[in-house]
Amino acid sequence: SSMIDVTLDTTEQHDAFCRALTDRGIRSALALLNDRTSFRFTAIYKLVGSVLRAQHAYDRTSEYRTWLMVVPLERSFCQYAVERGEFMTSSVSEDPRLANRPYAGMVEAYYGQLLLRPDGTPYGTFIHFELESRSIAADEIDFLRETVRYYPELDPRMLRVVLVHPGKVVLPELGRRLGCYAQEKLRH
Repeated sequence: SSMIDVTLDTTEQHDAFCRALTDRGIRSALALLNDRTSFRFTAIYKLVGSVLRAQHAYDRTSEYRTWLMVVPLERSFCQYAVERGEFMTSSVSEDPRLANRPYAGMVEAYYGQLLLRPDGTPYGTFIHFELESRSIAADEIDFLRETVRYYPELDPRMLRVVLVHPGKVVLPELGRRLGCYAQEKLRH
């Protein structure tokens, strides 16, 4: 099963997440975290200078059409997670803290957590986001605080990254036919 059994205690759930990460790769681990919420998107953005780059992404519907690969920090909701360590809004359009509403009309709900390197410097953000209003349970936030903070310490050899996109944005030189073929092969 791809789900984490929520009847397990938090330590066992954390261990199940770590096993998914090491056995099946980061995308499977993000899928597990996404599955615990009602959010469509879950991602890890890496802070590179003044921009955030989508390093790993999971879309529950597997469409990827609305994906933002590079986002200026000052125009992102992640700026608040970077400043405060964590940021959440269940309804961007009704949140008085978001006067200039970055990406209004694109993102309506957001949960973000700052990821730190072992030396304490900012690495990037772990985020859940959605195009419609959503909330996240307090016990799930506690679980995420315990779980995703270890991400920057991972050995790159533990990760398996698969990005397949037959559209115009990612690796257009592959072409739609090859992208669709690869995507079909990876499903089985």
